[in-house]
Amino acid sequence: MGLKNTAMKFFMAEEQEERGFESPRLVKAGHLNILVRTPVSFGDVREYADALMSGCAIMVDFNAVDVALKNRIFDYLNGVSYIIGANVSKVSDNLLMYAPNNVGLEKEAAPKRSSVRSLWG
Repeated sequence: MGLKNTAMKFFMAEEQEERGFESPRLVKAGHLNILVRTPVSFGDVREYADALMSGCAIMVDFNAVDVALKNRIFDYLNGVSYIIGANVSKVSDNLLMYAPNNVGLEKEAAPKRSSVRSLWG
């Protein structure tokens, strides 16, 4: 019975929204490779640019680099994105999505939280 309930929750979007599901989710299936990468040096970026130019989408997590390297990587990938007409979208403060121009990116508003405060804080 536990497996059945887990499967039902996975396939029922309404239940996810009722629980306040806020992380990225697949809205419509397609044929897109999405690479999730965390660079640690500037040498990693060429692989990301090659993947983007070959039609893959890339989510880049900047948590493992300092601000100077983050800016350098950001500038390089934005330059590549400009040249090939790719879309750049901010997912969070340290997570960016680079997608080919034939991929549409939509941001979904997070569900509103109740303004009722508990007695404890």
